[in-house]
Amino acid sequence: MIFLIDDDQSVRRGYELFLMSAKMECTSFEDAREFLDVCRPCKGDLLILDLNLPGMNGFDVLKRFEQDNIHIPVIVVTAFDDPSSRKKCKDYGVKVFLRKPVDGETLIDIIKYNLQA
Repeated sequence: MIFLIDDDQSVRRGYELFLMSAKMECTSFEDAREFLDVCRPCKGDLLILDLNLPGMNGFDVLKRFEQDNIHIPVIVVTAFDDPSSRKKCKDYGVKVFLRKPVDGETLIDIIKYNLQA
């Protein structure tokens, strides 16, 4: 199960279509609070996470994972790429940091690689 959190509906739909075409199951959420309310405890295989979300942001999700001792691979996909965000993600154990827009085939390859790791 791939979880996806992104507040942009068109981005979520695009990722969902790519993942379905690769025979991957995906559940998407438009905000972090909804994800955490529905997916506790977190039993997914991987999370695709946008950092800039309304309300609770992506760093808040990563902090909650750390607090709750949740260990699933996280792929951050964001439109805002800066050195401090990259460092913070690395400190939280994020597997991959990507800048939007992301090519669908590249994302599928990265997911497959991380699911095998």
